[in-house]
Amino acid sequence: MPTTATQTNLNPETIALIEEDVRHLLDVMSFSGSRVSCASKLTKDKAGLPRQQIHINIEAKQSGRLLIGLKGAHLNALSYILRSIMRRQLRQPVYVTVDVNGYLASHELSIQSLAEESAQKAGRTGRAVVLPPMNATDRHVVHTALSVRPDVTTASLGDEPNRRVVVRPVFI
Repeated sequence: MPTTATQTNLNPETIALIEEDVRHLLDVMSFSGSRVSCASKLTKDKAGLPRQQIHINIEAKQSGRLLIGLKGAHLNALSYILRSIMRRQLRQPVYVTVDVNGYLASHELSIQSLAEESAQKAGRTGRAVVLPPMNATDRHVVHTALSVRPDVTTASLGDEPNRRVVVRPVFI
């Protein structure tokens, strides 16, 4: 079904089915007993078209570390799988985020903190600060966090997987 301006938010029955599908996938992966909750809202994409946004939260206690993996690698893979399943089942464009044990929220805060520290260092030293390689999502967090600061500019340089953000004082 193509996206239209009349697209509506997902109904509670659909949300319950998504939660059940995620629980089933986790059971198959030997992560039974994990709590799953799902929220949905209708947002707009960059072009102003309506886009369904689904946030899936998984509480998996200690086994959550296995779902997250080193630097979120397993979480990224799980997100990709769930995104593919949701798009196929809903037959419409959706934006899906998956979080395990609050990892995404704490990771975003640490990236924002790194961005602020880098901006302060760039301003203090008068030199560009080159951040370590990051994925596109983390780079976006840095650019967004520093976009409100008039004293620094940011740019992404390099090629994947070594693409990184450079934070420069404005007078450079």
